[in-house]
Amino acid sequence: MFLKYIITPVMGTIIGYGTNYIAVKMLFRPRNEVKILGRTLPFTPGAIPKGKPRLAKAIGNVVGNTLITKDDIKSKLLNENTQAAVIGKISEILNAEIKSEVMTVGKLDDESYAAIKTKISDTVTEQILVSVNNIGIGKVISDECEKVVKEKIQNPMLKMFINDDFIASITRMIGDEVQKYIDKNGSSVIGREVNRKIDDIEVKSVSKLLQNVDITEEKIQSSITKLYNKSVEKALDELFAKLDISKMIEDKINAMDMDELETLVLQVMKKELDTIVNLGAVIGLIMGLLNMAINLLF
Repeated sequence: MFLKYIITPVMGTIIGYGTNYIAVKMLFRPRNEVKILGRTLPFTPGAIPKGKPRLAKAIGNVVGNTLITKDDIKSKLLNENTQAAVIGKISEILNAEIKSEVMTVGKLDDESYAAIKTKISDTVTEQILVSVNNIGIGKVISDECEKVVKEKIQNPMLKMFINDDFIASITRMIGDEVQKYIDKNGSSVIGREVNRKIDDIEVKSVSKLLQNVDITEEKIQSSITKLYNKSVEKALDELFAKLDISKMIEDKINAMDMDELETLVLQVMKKELDTIVNLGAVIGLIMGLLNMAINLLF
């Protein structure tokens, strides 16, 4: 007798759970059409495999036109917190010691840094020496010395003994000696000075160097802010002019196989789908209990 009363609620629970379970599974299965005697069975393929292109297009439109818009990204990148974070990071880099920042950015050890420093020093020294030689420093000194000596010797008596040819020969000798000294020692002399300057600069920060030419930290931050805002505006305009996010999302979903798509959906909605299945059992139980109550009353 007891079995007679509980059989209906139990069957309702099983049927409710089973039908919802099958319905959820039929969202993804069967993957392809099922044909019998040349006729396609209803509800094959499953709802999502059958409507995959339409689903992909719909999701692409929602993401591209609603969830990810140029204005949304721009407002996020240009809000005060993001600006402060970016400007703060740039200021941190500008205020860091040049040597340590170069080593960090370039991922250099002491030996690698020393090698690069030597190469820079040698290159700068060589370029300075080339420029000095192109000037013809010996000739310049000779000509200038000759001019100075002639200006100093105004006494007619002295001019009788120290004529222009004599002055030219002396100043030419001075110029030649200077040129010889540069040819012999120029590289080491200039190299020492270049190394001294590099040693002096590498322990300073970019910010300190800029302050030496009257560019304050406030001016630097103001310039960085303007540059950042203009860069974001321009980059986003160019990006969205070339980028069709809706189409990218649509193509991405269409390119996914159904196993991958099912896994993705279940990762996001497994809890909700399980709730639907369990809700079917609850509704089946309630309907069974109602049916049993009606039978008892009537």
